[in-house]
Amino acid sequence: MSTPRFYTDVHIAIEAVRQLRHKGVAIIHCGDVGMSDADDESHLEYASTNRLVMVTCDADFERYHAQWQTVPREHAGIVYFKMSEGCKDIGTVVREILFLHEAANYETDLYNQIWRA
Repeated sequence: MSTPRFYTDVHIAIEAVRQLRHKGVAIIHCGDVGMSDADDESHLEYASTNRLVMVTCDADFERYHAQWQTVPREHAGIVYFKMSEGCKDIGTVVREILFLHEAANYETDLYNQIWRA
């Protein structure tokens, strides 16, 4: 089973990223690679190029997923937290990503898919 690796945009709290790293999750915050000011599509492009699952609270990624499917263009996977719900709660973000890290198979469960948390 292939373990997923993750990439977050600025909407995901750095504290959630720290906790996930402490638990052994391979996760990169966009600030780690100088992309804090990048636009959404650049984030998705970076994540896909590096085979990282995109983690976001930005609803635009649902649209990007749909657009990329029609081209067709593949991406490395998207985990979408609704801004008004789980995104604000660090514990929810940590719990969901930790679950995917431990239980999901990258190729069959996440690659080119959107996971709505």
